[in-house]
Amino acid sequence: MPPITVRFRRFTSLNTTIRLRESQIFVSLSDLLEGAPEAVIHAIAHILLAKLYKKPIDAAENLRYKRFASSAAVTRQTELIRHARGSKRYFGPEGRFYHLEEVFDSLNLRFFGGLLGRPELTWSEHHAKRSLGHYDAAHNTIVVSRVFDRPSSPRYAIEYLLYHEMLHLKHPVKMRGVRRCVHSREFKAEEALFPRMAEALAFIKRL
Repeated sequence: MPPITVRFRRFTSLNTTIRLRESQIFVSLSDLLEGAPEAVIHAIAHILLAKLYKKPIDAAENLRYKRFASSAAVTRQTELIRHARGSKRYFGPEGRFYHLEEVFDSLNLRFFGGLLGRPELTWSEHHAKRSLGHYDAAHNTIVVSRVFDRPSSPRYAIEYLLYHEMLHLKHPVKMRGVRRCVHSREFKAEEALFPRMAEALAFIKRL
């Protein structure tokens, strides 16, 4: 057994890492795990060592850790830490061709009766084509890829993308056991109400 060094670090989430360097094992754990039950620490140790040595992960140990990580108390604490320690690059809602606040307010009136509180809205730093948009609950921010901010982008495509992220405001992520339900049945049913959804998805696919 090589010597093992374990350190708690001020990560912005429930991160854990393990590395083998010069015949020594180095483990870094989020300080959110300090004070976790001994059984949970044991499960983390098993999972990390199994990954390091490419061995099967015991299902019971995996389930034990997932139940801990997905518990309401840990999830809430993780969101608070992400908000306090994490940083969000903000480039503003005003683009060259589209203003996200104007699009948001229009959709809010049409589909939500104007009742959704407006989060921070910002274009992305780069013309990302893999992550076209996302809602960051920790920072209450919707980010839209700058690839849409051009005259060749139809307004309905931007509206659909923003509408999808607005639904995350109305239908937050729920836990079903140890599984995160990001797009619930209610979410999908309301998403289908967008009148030009098929056209928008076709345009996004071409991107």
